[in-house]
Amino acid sequence: MLIERFLHLSRWLRNRQQRHRTRYDLRHLDDHLLADIGLDRAAVEREVRKPFWR
Repeated sequence: MLIERFLHLSRWLRNRQQRHRTRYDLRHLDDHLLADIGLDRAAVEREVRKPFWR
């Protein structure tokens, strides 16, 4: 039971860290690269302003 909770917490933290890294990377892409992946600056700003748990 304790191991399961630890694993769950570990996965949760890893997912949050990955979201943070992805949002950080998106924020630092230039507009040309964002257009290549089908995003605009406004969409990126909406994404990076989300709370870490979403």
